[in-house]
Amino acid sequence: MVSNDNFADRIFLKRTSVSTTGSNEGFTGEPGEPDHADISSPLNSAWWSWTAPADGIVTIDTFGSNYDTTLAVYTGSAVNSLTEIDSNDDTVSLNNNIFTFQSAVQFTVTAGTTYQIAVDGFSFSTGLIDLNINLDIDDNLILGTSGNDSLFGSVENDQIEGLAGNDTIFGSEGINTLLGGDGNDVIYGGSQLDVISGGSGNDTIFASEGNNEILAGIGDDLIYSGAGNDLINSGSGNDTIFASEGNNQIFAGAGDDLIYGGSQLDVINSGSGNDTIFASEGNNQIFAGDGNDLIYGGSQRDVISAGSGNDTIFASEGNNEIFAGAGDDIIYSGSGNDLINSGSGNDTLWLGGGEDLIVLQSGNGFDTINNFQLGLTTFDVANPNQLSIVDGANGAEISRGGDLLAVVSWTQASTLIDNLDQVFV
Repeated sequence: MVSNDNFADRIFLKRTSVSTTGSNEGFTGEPGEPDHADISSPLNSAWWSWTAPADGIVTIDTFGSNYDTTLAVYTGSAVNSLTEIDSNDDTVSLNNNIFTFQSAVQFTVTAGTTYQIAVDGFSFSTGLIDLNINLDIDDNLILGTSGNDSLFGSVENDQIEGLAGNDTIFGSEGINTLLGGDGNDVIYGGSQLDVISGGSGNDTIFASEGNNEILAGIGDDLIYSGAGNDLINSGSGNDTIFASEGNNQIFAGAGDDLIYGGSQLDVINSGSGNDTIFASEGNNQIFAGDGNDLIYGGSQRDVISAGSGNDTIFASEGNNEIFAGAGDDIIYSGSGNDLINSGSGNDTLWLGGGEDLIVLQSGNGFDTINNFQLGLTTFDVANPNQLSIVDGANGAEISRGGDLLAVVSWTQASTLIDNLDQVFV
């Protein structure tokens, strides 16, 4: 679990609006740390850091937390030399006829300024934290009609709403909110940070240079991310997503999706459906979810979790971590040094030229291991001295208590038995 107990380990947040969770249970204070919200009490603070993407008025609160919180916001880069911007102990609200004692602050922010956020508790209070940040930016409102509109943004911060119809929307230089609404819309982001919502329909979205938030909604959507660090949620439907240069987060949702990763670090969660994922040059994290997925790793280090379904995974040159999950999966390791846990099901592994470590577990079905190489391939299995290793029709069979764990193709049992310390870890 990530710990943001100390100021130096604070979690960095971005976007105009963001909600995150955490806990301060077991947390402590630090030398030089200020009392938060003027409450002199044992410190159990958790730390976050947020950089304002635009000028505006921000609201930060802990609504949804399950204990009596305190909240303070600072500027500064060291815990012993912070300048308080705003703080609050209790903002009393009525939730399901129960008064709750969480905290909230609101103040004006400047684009590019980093704000340090501390969440603590009154007296000895600790618990689960819900932290919510919402930035209100002054927008020019541009409205479409129920027909097919072409709408153009200005150099200011715009909110453009296409409403119904098949609309074409062009964002411009400002910090924009672009809402396609119903219909098959085409939306072009501007040169800065945009929040783009396609709405229902089969939409085409072109993001631009900024760090964008893209919510495509219902329909079979086509999404091109820009050069920034984008958050993409394509919603339900059979979507096609092309990521670009930035560090992107992609959530594809339900449907049979086609996803192309960008050139830097991507976090890809394809959701349910039979998805096809092409990672690219960065160090990627891929979560394929339910369905029969086809996954191509990138050229660097990837963490691939295929989820349930009969998946096919092609790793590449990097040193990868592969978790295939439930189903009868086919895994091709690349030339790097890979960790492979094929999960449950009868899986087939084709090993590359690297030093691969394969996890074998009882009760998960058996793996067929092809291209075993003594000195390169090792198995992670508990108590290897208790294994049964015999020659079978298709190679050496590794079992425990009658449970077949693996078949090592084109390999004699004696090769494994004579090299137990080298083959098993």
